[in-house]
Amino acid sequence: MGVRRGRGERSAPAQPPSDPARAPEEPDPAGRADRSGRADYAAGDAYSGYSDAHADSGTYDTSSGSWPASGGPDTVVLDRGRAEPFAPPRAKRPDDYAVLVPFRPRRRAEGGDPDLAGAAAGSGEALDRRELAELERRYRDRAGRDATAASRLGLMLLRRGEDDEAETWLRRAAEAGHRGAATNLGVLMHRQDRIDEARRWWFRAAEAGSRIAAFSLGALLLDCAEAEEYVSRSRPGGEHENEDLVQALYWLRNAAEAGHVRAALVLGEFHEQQGNEGCERWYRRAAEAGHPEAAYRLGRLGHERGDERAASAWYLRAASCGHIRAAVRLARLLHRAGDTGEAESWFRLAAEEGDPGAARALGFLLQDEGDKDGAAHWWRRAAEAGDGTAANALGALLAAEGRDPEAAHWYERAAATGESNGAFNLGLLHSARDDDGAAERWYRMAAYAGHAEAANALAGLLLSRDDEDEAEVWFARASEAGSIDGAYNLGILYARRPDADSQAAAERCWSRAAEDGHADAALQFALILERRGDAREAVRAYRVAAGAGRTVAAVRLAGLLAALGDDEGAEDWYGTAADAGHVPAMLRCGILLARRGAEGSAARRFRAAADTGSVAGAWNLALIHLRRGDPKCAEPWLRRAAEQGHGRAAMRLVVLALKAGDAATAEHWCTTVIAHGPPHLAERARRLSQALRAELAS
Repeated sequence: MGVRRGRGERSAPAQPPSDPARAPEEPDPAGRADRSGRADYAAGDAYSGYSDAHADSGTYDTSSGSWPASGGPDTVVLDRGRAEPFAPPRAKRPDDYAVLVPFRPRRRAEGGDPDLAGAAAGSGEALDRRELAELERRYRDRAGRDATAASRLGLMLLRRGEDDEAETWLRRAAEAGHRGAATNLGVLMHRQDRIDEARRWWFRAAEAGSRIAAFSLGALLLDCAEAEEYVSRSRPGGEHENEDLVQALYWLRNAAEAGHVRAALVLGEFHEQQGNEGCERWYRRAAEAGHPEAAYRLGRLGHERGDERAASAWYLRAASCGHIRAAVRLARLLHRAGDTGEAESWFRLAAEEGDPGAARALGFLLQDEGDKDGAAHWWRRAAEAGDGTAANALGALLAAEGRDPEAAHWYERAAATGESNGAFNLGLLHSARDDDGAAERWYRMAAYAGHAEAANALAGLLLSRDDEDEAEVWFARASEAGSIDGAYNLGILYARRPDADSQAAAERCWSRAAEDGHADAALQFALILERRGDAREAVRAYRVAAGAGRTVAAVRLAGLLAALGDDEGAEDWYGTAADAGHVPAMLRCGILLARRGAEGSAARRFRAAADTGSVAGAWNLALIHLRRGDPKCAEPWLRRAAEQGHGRAAMRLVVLALKAGDAATAEHWCTTVIAHGPPHLAERARRLSQALRAELAS
């Protein structure tokens, strides 16, 4: 009974599951919705909003010198007579949603203004420098008297990075009541970390009906609310109504109901974080408006509640719009459903877009199909992108081909990412080279990272150096981390100690490992139970060991079943052991078969035993032939048994010889009976031998 040093063999390094459907999920917090998406909408939508402003000026009521105070709940009038929502923000940090993105060409102009058409055409792809310069000149000519021209000029300057002059023209247009200018002035203020001003301008634009400003304001307030929530939790008695949150939800809802898709997404995200079922309503609104992230979120929610059909439908919608995580999750669902062809297509699409998780999963799928070169290609791509699991899988593939130096390189890459399998496999490589020092270093790295089999392997290495105390520590850690080999080996350590507590601890270890299917632990546990007289529990444990191919367990199980009166079960398990080459099991199985009249099957079992040199097998086979009335077939088997000292077989040969009238042969076998037979037969053979000698001498 020796210590099992580790389950990872050199030819089978530790790898993650090969089934992409069971491969590790990519991290996907159900937290913040794509706030990079806010950037696209705050900038891109702001630009398209100009046609909106052109058709409906959206101007403020400037005649009274004050701003309308009817657009938001609970507004307060400040000293200068302007209505603002609550207090200025307490969190001042740039956020993606307020960053202008590079200008994207639009295919159609809105509002019919030729100047606007020119502006909407692009910043270099549709207009050359001369045309842009001419457009800027026109805006400058009109900017002093036309808020729309001032707004457009400000945006052109803003895109060129001329923030100071851009602010001048955007402010002039915004103060003249142009809501698009107010929105983009808010973007500029936020980009410069002038959060209070950004908030004021977005509020004014939102009050005038700008859904983009409403979204930007709501998103900003939501960030402030989250910051305030964090601070309030750290204060004693800090629980109170978060006013920023009330306003944030108002403006986000305002924007979403006006058709702002990303506002709906952020509302869905907020409600999901709060555990509210209302999140699906907002995600659905965004998804049906074509937002792939919202469709992905709906797919994930469907998946979490077990509705894979709905999940697949939403993942498909998102993936068809280029959403990579949706493509990966869709591929996993398809693979689990058995549609490997479609799964491969989606994994490949995501992998070609540079997703390392998809490349890794595609590699496993190709490996399962026998395409090792394809698997290596995609694992390499994923590993080069920093995927430790893929690096480890590539190392395992190379190690199986005997390319140890390359395997070691990729294992090291895997270990460097924190992939403990990589460190463990490096330990296995060094152990195979008898470099125990290096093996120990890598085993320790993996074991400290929680790798159960590395802890077991490290303990085995320490035990080989007679460091039993530290070995016990690591076997215990391995067992606690789920290594059934670790539990089994810890039991062996305890069993070596004679005291009752250690023996009881060994039994507990083996019992736990046996419950998890460890064959050797089940065998040891069954032996303890059988010695204790608990036959039925011993049968359960023996079944585990015998089912895993432990022949000794099969034989002992058969014996217990026979003692319990279950001859059929005993025959089955003796047969299993006999098929594995266990000679006593061949004999016992043959005896049970013969007892129930299955002499043909019994003869085959006895013949198999006899062919291994078993005296009992030859004797029992001879008896079957004799019972059938075929002494001619019985004789060679009787002879084989008698020649190996079987007295009863020799006596049968004496009888056969006498019947044939061959006194000399009968006398010859009498000597064998006298030497090896039971006393009563030996005495009979002695008297018969004397009579035969006298007859032969006369």
